[in-house]
Amino acid sequence: MNRSRLLMVLALVLTLSACATTENNHDPIEPVNRGMDTVNDTVDRITLKPAAKGYTAAVPKPVRTAVSNFFDNVTYLNTVLNDFLQGKGAQGVADLSRFLINTTLGAGGLVDVASSMGLERHEEDFGQTLAVWGAGQGAYIVYPLLGPNSVRDTPDFLTATATDPLFWAGFVLAPQVTIPIAVLKYVDKRAQLLDASNARDELALDPYVFTREAWRQNREYKIYDGNPPKIESTDDGWEEDVWGDDEQSLDNEATSLQSNDVIQESAIAENGTKVAMNEAEMPAASAENIAAQPVTEIDSANPPLNSASAQPVTRGTALQTYVINLTSHETKAKASAEQARLKGYGFETDIKQVSLSGKTWYRLRHTEHLGNKQAQQKMQEISDKTGLTGAWLELSQ
Repeated sequence: MNRSRLLMVLALVLTLSACATTENNHDPIEPVNRGMDTVNDTVDRITLKPAAKGYTAAVPKPVRTAVSNFFDNVTYLNTVLNDFLQGKGAQGVADLSRFLINTTLGAGGLVDVASSMGLERHEEDFGQTLAVWGAGQGAYIVYPLLGPNSVRDTPDFLTATATDPLFWAGFVLAPQVTIPIAVLKYVDKRAQLLDASNARDELALDPYVFTREAWRQNREYKIYDGNPPKIESTDDGWEEDVWGDDEQSLDNEATSLQSNDVIQESAIAENGTKVAMNEAEMPAASAENIAAQPVTEIDSANPPLNSASAQPVTRGTALQTYVINLTSHETKAKASAEQARLKGYGFETDIKQVSLSGKTWYRLRHTEHLGNKQAQQKMQEISDKTGLTGAWLELSQ
């Protein structure tokens, strides 16, 4: 690349970094990205996906595993380099040992001997290194053929290429050898992604948003070595109270509510579904205007309440079952992306469309209906395994 082209690329990178913000999902050039995503998807459906399906059908699983092991090992020096760049000295030494053992005892990496010796496989790259050094993600970019990327992750192409023995072998070996190896590498990688791409096609109304959000979540997971910061639930502004397990706790809660203006009771449907408003939503609300407030959650099976249909809250009733609301999203595509992520942890969810204050939200809910104690335990389990916080309970209808 000559000097003028390099300056143009740097200028583009800086421009995209400046434009990308949290508000626009780090995707300031979404129309361009969508166009490129469509092109890539078309090429994939015509070439790589059929080849990957044929490869999976024709090649036995042990052979495919050996091929995957080989390519994982031959590109592993990029992980070793970035271990040291991130200051992970001990991990860097262990990963270098893993590379040497698999290359020698593992027949060039075809057999993963190192894992059986307790040397865990890691995934580090220069994008993660830049994140550790404090660089922001910058704009989301979809590259031709290469797919999802970002400004921060783009330079990894240089380190990955520089540490790839197959790249340097290309200067020595004949094209008749290097080209088939390169094709096999990408077919093998695409075969590993068949299940993921099939899930995307089945779950996502908007595959582009699904892919973007899944890619970003995966990058966060890798940057924090599998322990990303707790994810606050996207909140639609409405929550259900978590009721106590027994009558005494309910009586205590009722006393607390009478003396605390933070939570005001607004109404309860005939089927027992309670709606709570907090102080931020109804500052200094009186008993009269609370009763007059309409319920803005719209359910075709349960029309909105009005002051005439509002019923007083009954405490100490029989044990109820609850549904766990996990997150709220502005689009169904984003809810579907989060649904797929949670399914990877073994949690089945459904999506409920609600309308609040004239705005439509898509609530992601755990499918089980549980008693209060079991529901709280399940919420804690989901939080511990996925990093998701801010879930709330709602009485089952």
